[in-house]
Amino acid sequence: MKYLFQLAVLAVIAVPAMADVSLNGARIGAKDTEAVAKFYSTAFGMSEVQRIPQQGQSGPEIMLNFGKTPAAAQANRNKLGGSDIVIMPRASDDVKDEIPHVVFNVTDMDAVVKAVKSAGGKMAREPFVFGGTIKIAMAVDPAGNQIEMIQNAGQVTAPK
Repeated sequence: MKYLFQLAVLAVIAVPAMADVSLNGARIGAKDTEAVAKFYSTAFGMSEVQRIPQQGQSGPEIMLNFGKTPAAAQANRNKLGGSDIVIMPRASDDVKDEIPHVVFNVTDMDAVVKAVKSAGGKMAREPFVFGGTIKIAMAVDPAGNQIEMIQNAGQVTAPK
């Protein structure tokens, strides 16, 4: 029993406290930040919550959050303490690294895929069921940024 208590004390000491940690946002880049902001607004129902002019850049830094209007997006941003998509200007849309990407939870994969395509995005991988319980798809925004979409368990019917 003494050893179990010592192990429990060591476990508590060895694990750092992770209080008050949350996602502030995901940063992506685009040559035309305004066009890519319009894509995310149209495809994912996001609205602009902040815009910062960038000296010597092709466009402003634009922050988006979920909400059909800027006021709704700002309220959501305040409630969550961030979680923005931040679009930074960059010199080119020639993206070399395919690993970093934005990940969205969705409740209707087919509708979101349709919205992505009609807003000017492309599908890198059409929706597929993974592990029998979730549906995943990979899209690419007009600036070449990768977008993963996940429809969670309980919202997916596994193939028979």
